Amino acid sequence: MQLNDTHPTLGIPELMRLLMDEEGLSFDAAWKITSQCVNYTNHTVLPEALEKWSYDLVQEVLPRHLQIIEQIDAMYAKQHPSAPEATRIIGYTTPEVEEEEEAEAGAKGAKEAAAAAKAAPAPVPDVVRMANMCVIAGKYVNGVAAIHSEIVKDDVFNDFYQIWPDKFQNKTNGVTLRRWVAFCNPSLTKLINEKLGSDAWLSDWKQLERLREFADDADFQAAWRASKLENKKALAEYVYETQGIELNPEVAMFDIQVKRIHEYKRQLLNILGVIYKYKQMKEMSKAELDAVVPRAVMIGGKAFATYTQAKRIVKLINAVGKVVNADKAVGDKLKVAFLPNYNVSLAEKIIPATEISQHISTAGMEASGTSNMKFALN
Repeated sequence: MQLNDTHPTLGIPELMRLLMDEEGLSFDAAWKITSQCVNYTNHTVLPEALEKWSYDLVQEVLPRHLQIIEQIDAMYAKQHPSAPEATRIIGYTTPEVEEEEEAEAGAKGAKEAAAAAKAAPAPVPDVVRMANMCVIAGKYVNGVAAIHSEIVKDDVFNDFYQIWPDKFQNKTNGVTLRRWVAFCNPSLTKLINEKLGSDAWLSDWKQLERLREFADDADFQAAWRASKLENKKALAEYVYETQGIELNPEVAMFDIQVKRIHEYKRQLLNILGVIYKYKQMKEMSKAELDAVVPRAVMIGGKAFATYTQAKRIVKLINAVGKVVNADKAVGDKLKVAFLPNYNVSLAEKIIPATEISQHISTAGMEASGTSNMKFALN
């Protein structure tokens, strides 16, 4: 069972629950099975990928699962008594003592102060640290690129690395040609098969290097452009049907950025660039505007439910599109569309139709970044 980031972490106590409550296994037997068939992949060091949920919320919604989580946490604490508190699954907080009470306690003698200390509020459970549960339960933990995996070991989970150095691995991310060319771009696949004589390149990507000998072949170039146009027309039809925005695939260059909406991925920088281009166009003479290459800018992605700034960026993109797309003077020279509900199925429409793909994340913030590979293949 592969845990991609901490979002599916509750699969751990759920598997334990099934083994114990439904199959009648003991806690130890269930844990032996669970800890041998769960692996955890950390995809990013950003806080939202290291989820912490309210203890009270988990208790209210999933009381049985919380009982199991507490058992796992207690087992870990017993096995590793010297491990830092920060590695525990359950995080505790101590209720604040009023300043007046502290002053009164300080004024008492040693005996009274000791008694007051005994009467001090006990720590109460506050959060459930999902990432810690993933590491404790996982047979293996991996990052998604060599540098990222070193950061995971040296920084993010260093305390755990000191306990289980052999648990941590690297698995560099990649993409499959079967999904991201053969399945989503059949016209390009057909062309490549014809030129290479078979589809063996789907399992041996280095065979694609043989396409270099056709790079200057006019017929091959024309067939490649025809495949791209076919995909652009399909995407333009989808955008019109879902967003009501007309794009001209015959003349417009499709400039696309599709990723989850995040400040470090810099969709804001992209849309500010669009605003700048639009401002330039408004100041151009007719002759200058006629010389501009038409561009259809599409930005797609989802914003996390409570990520206000990301939602503001989405709102700005839509607002810019509303202004630009209604400007008859600019016309097809610039169009802007936000593509909501971005998922794999939509990516399979977008990527084959793309001519410029924007990958402008803040340097050092991408753990691996594989979407650029998908675009490059198409």
